[in-house]
Amino acid sequence: MRAPRLLFWLLLAWGAVRPAALAAAPSHLQPFQRLVILDQGRKKPMDTFARTLLKRISGRSALAGMDAAGWLARVFFCPWETHDDRVFLVNDPDVLAAVGLPAHGRGRYSFRQLHPRLDRLRELAYQASSQQGEPGRVEGGIIRLYFNVSAYYQMAGAFHYVWSGTPGGESGQKRAAAPAIVPLGAGDAEEWLSPAAAQARAGRMPAAVQRELSLLSGAARAYTDRRWPDFAAALAAFNQSLRERLPSRDFPGGRIALEIAYNRLDPFFLAQLAYGLALLLFLASAVAWRRWLRRLTWLFLLVGLSAHTGGVIVRMLITGRPPVTNLYETFIFVGWAGVMMGIVLERFQKHGLGILCSGFLGPVFLLIAGRFGLDGDTMGMLAAVLDSNLWLSVHVVTIAVGYAGCMVAGVIGHWILIQALLARQGTAARSRPDQALLAALSFGLAFTGIGTIMGGVWADQSWGRFWGWDPKENGALLIILWCAILLHSRRAGWLGRIGLAAGAVGAIVAVALTWFGINLLGVGMHAYGFTSGVGRGLILFIMGELAFIAVSLGRIRRKGRRGGAGSDAIAGTGAATP
Repeated sequence: MRAPRLLFWLLLAWGAVRPAALAAAPSHLQPFQRLVILDQGRKKPMDTFARTLLKRISGRSALAGMDAAGWLARVFFCPWETHDDRVFLVNDPDVLAAVGLPAHGRGRYSFRQLHPRLDRLRELAYQASSQQGEPGRVEGGIIRLYFNVSAYYQMAGAFHYVWSGTPGGESGQKRAAAPAIVPLGAGDAEEWLSPAAAQARAGRMPAAVQRELSLLSGAARAYTDRRWPDFAAALAAFNQSLRERLPSRDFPGGRIALEIAYNRLDPFFLAQLAYGLALLLFLASAVAWRRWLRRLTWLFLLVGLSAHTGGVIVRMLITGRPPVTNLYETFIFVGWAGVMMGIVLERFQKHGLGILCSGFLGPVFLLIAGRFGLDGDTMGMLAAVLDSNLWLSVHVVTIAVGYAGCMVAGVIGHWILIQALLARQGTAARSRPDQALLAALSFGLAFTGIGTIMGGVWADQSWGRFWGWDPKENGALLIILWCAILLHSRRAGWLGRIGLAAGAVGAIVAVALTWFGINLLGVGMHAYGFTSGVGRGLILFIMGELAFIAVSLGRIRRKGRRGGAGSDAIAGTGAATP
């Protein structure tokens, strides 16, 4: 037992240290990470802004061994050194061909490579954005590339006035509009300006603000001259001045420190790693049974759940909101709820099915969340109609728990179908997976139904009607009807265990359509805050699931006919099932 325990602690330590090491920054950059910036209506640390920007531009959180904050500091204070960095990710060779670059497939390009084609890129982006309807694949790629290049160009000119002597310099006021790190006023009269915009009205600024602008200019010159102690001291003094000048409600110092720690730890990466290892160990224990493998599986599963839970709680403390407010957080929370349900299921049945559900749903949903996390700030401002902590807790969280129940049922349905495909003819069917499937479907139906009713009450308060046949509302009704039909058909004996399992796999399809598939239509009152460009993946997923159901039912039916038994496993016996 000593070797497995040593393996567990080594892997746990590696998982905890690796994200911290990737997020670590030299000491002189720490005051830069703690700068507060107002971006997209939210006050956040510069560390978060840098990570979001770099992920959006390059799909990475670090560049050539340098963390995001270190990269952004170079862009701010030494932009001429970053123009050759291959940072702009282009996934589509057709986008490159349209702009006039050699098409090498997926790759990263520097600003210097793109600069000669900027006029062409701007023209194409304006044409694509002026078209009616959802942009196509190439048009969407062109718009994203132009947006990313524009954001970089704006950041590269943020401190140009320090060397040119004129606020905004040759780039004009538009380029000088970011980053908004200099606050003026307080409360309702609060206004955040970029250093260049503030410098343009320096003569009318209070003495404290003028001193802060001098500190920023001194930090820029110190960075250029590689005087790291002076750079860190100037930014530390700037941060301290803001704390003293602004009321505590306007300077979120505690949340800034907490968010930087959250970024550095990266709890969802640790959870994904632990869940993945738990799933691999579970599969290994199923092939070659060893008690220590199963114990190690439980340890990694609990470690992943602890990191996952901690990440959800920290996000709630940072934002002051319930755990589900946007598409990214739905994947995080549904994955967490699915893991919890799997652990509870395993505690009752102890046959490995719960571990399979947790070990599969946890890493899959965290992986999908990571994909959507590349699109921007995952703690951004809410649409006005969603800005209600009460209803976000009552309606959205309840619906998400119902989604998790349907997903657990779908995983169990896959397991039952695979078992039936691999089982020998005449083998007696196990009852425990059937009971777990019925429980998961009932759980999903109950919470989806309650959440939908609560959503109707919220809609009545917000829009003046309880139900309006909105596409999203129709999708919620689809899940309720599908689960209810399956449960009643099983109860009446119209569906056998295999038919119910196939229906549970279909419940995953219904949830996927409701979750974000319906929003791809771009119509209805719920078509806000969702990411486009996932239609192809959604269609492939649905086609794959339907093909799996069709092939499985066909082969199981043929096997039942050859064996002379179990032919009613799909359609049922017609008698009520207790």
